[in-house]
Amino acid sequence: MKRLSFRTFFPILAAVLFVSLSIAAIRQQHIVDLPGWEKLSDHEIAWGNEPVDIGSPADVLLLAFSLPSLIALLPLLPLTYWVDSEIVLRTVWGVGAVGQWFLIGRYLDARRGLVPRWTPSCHVLLNKALFGVTVAMGSLVAGGGVFGEASGHHSFWGVARDACFVFWGIVLVFLAFRWRSSLSWAREHVNSLGLS
Repeated sequence: MKRLSFRTFFPILAAVLFVSLSIAAIRQQHIVDLPGWEKLSDHEIAWGNEPVDIGSPADVLLLAFSLPSLIALLPLLPLTYWVDSEIVLRTVWGVGAVGQWFLIGRYLDARRGLVPRWTPSCHVLLNKALFGVTVAMGSLVAGGGVFGEASGHHSFWGVARDACFVFWGIVLVFLAFRWRSSLSWAREHVNSLGLS
């Protein structure tokens, strides 16, 4: 277990899981709606108080495992107006998910001493901006999950989706504050002041 490299194992596992769930999402005929388990056909459109389609159960599991990568890809959202292929969009999301789990694996390997800790060489102002954006995004994601759960979604997949939003939102906020309190941040702040 000591020699197992998480930065290699997690991306491979994430790629296999992403491909498997994507294939399952294409083949599944069942569509999950937040208020319940009602089936909707492809030609029905939900308006007003009708159930909200959140995809198949495989889509909900994909969201649960790779939500941070989807958040990181939000700046590329305008490109979806020109790219009309679901295969291309899923491929980009899959690459983002593999990258997400590589970073998580590298963090765990660094904590075990298998790789040197990464110290960013950015300026303090950029670090503060990234910290603020991460905390704001994590708070919005967690708040969205809490709001979704408070609005009374009682189906299993609706609760699972809201729980994954709350979990990843808390993780983002926790990691942002942990990074802010790290020694690298303090050292960069001292260096920027010319005190070292």
